[in-house]
Amino acid sequence: MMNMPSNTAPLKILHTEAAKGFGGQEIYIYRHMLAMRERGHDVSLLCQPGARLGTVAREAGFTVHDLKMGGLLRLVRGIWSVRRLVRRHGFDVVNTTSRRDSLIAAAGARLGRTPLVVRSRHLMSPVNSLLTYTGLPHRVMTVSSFVKQLLVARGVDDRHVGIVPPIAVPPEWSKIDCEDPWQCVQDTRAEVRRELGFADDQIVVGCVAVLREPKGHVDLLRAIGPLCRQHPNLHLVIVGDGQPVMGRLEALRSELGVAAQVHLLGYRHGACRLMAGFDIFALATHKEAAGTVFLEAAHVGVPVVATRVGGVPEMVLEGSNAILAPLGDQAALTQALQTLVDDSAQRRRMGRAGWEWMRSAQRFTPSGHTEATEHYYHQWLKELGHGQR
Repeated sequence: MMNMPSNTAPLKILHTEAAKGFGGQEIYIYRHMLAMRERGHDVSLLCQPGARLGTVAREAGFTVHDLKMGGLLRLVRGIWSVRRLVRRHGFDVVNTTSRRDSLIAAAGARLGRTPLVVRSRHLMSPVNSLLTYTGLPHRVMTVSSFVKQLLVARGVDDRHVGIVPPIAVPPEWSKIDCEDPWQCVQDTRAEVRRELGFADDQIVVGCVAVLREPKGHVDLLRAIGPLCRQHPNLHLVIVGDGQPVMGRLEALRSELGVAAQVHLLGYRHGACRLMAGFDIFALATHKEAAGTVFLEAAHVGVPVVATRVGGVPEMVLEGSNAILAPLGDQAALTQALQTLVDDSAQRRRMGRAGWEWMRSAQRFTPSGHTEATEHYYHQWLKELGHGQR
């Protein structure tokens, strides 16, 4: 367990989430909970019965409280249930995430007189209601400067918003003692390519993301199609599942005449390890609050091609380990890909640059993440009259 700073005390924290799936937002919460517990804080979770996050958290030894959410009656009952829960456990902080759990848990926590109620924001979609950002929570935490500016433009007080980027966890296999860590990455790259059936002279552009329209898989395939026809040794590997996008990709690769060079792998466990086998990581996302996957690509020494949207520029070093193209500009995206497809030396330079950045970028580490979170929690508690915890 990490040692707590001498001037702070462990906090008792309840995180809440209404979603039942396990996407980027839930992964962020889970990694955050692990890091905060390792730091010495007492961390619990409130979620819906059957939520995947709840299952994973229980398996990791966290206390998980179940509460059904959705509908007016459950909203009213839930508020009073949370009020009783926070009074019984004496939480210092209740940190809500989605709209539904924020309406219930923030209201219940305020009624239960929890010292600090925080609303987290991991998305860049428009804010429809300010109630769960200004009326119920005391403060707001988000993942990037871009999202903070969206909230401020919508009416949230700039002084009440903190930024804590996502945690970029190094791959498990990279933690093994190795005299030459960069060579370990290259050895893993060779292993993965053998497993996937790619030869050394083949160029692999890879994408890891759930198959949803805003992730831009169709845009990526259209942009790389002409390059595949020019370069028989160029391949696109897409890891992720989801209909109807999968069906569209299957039809489009045939329409473009590149079916043999476009590999749709579906969901794969250990996708981060698969990324080590790519020559280029590409994601033509339409919107992204932050994008942990870009940090994961950097961790395995793979250069990035992406769209310049949302918080993406904050997750890469443009011109160093990444080339960004304007959203909706297929020609620019094709050119960005071609720049790296045509130049193996530049691919290696940019991949190495990203890898070295991840080894020195403290703010994306578990310790950097927890230090930033603690800073905001304690600052906000003090501002609200509860002193240094």
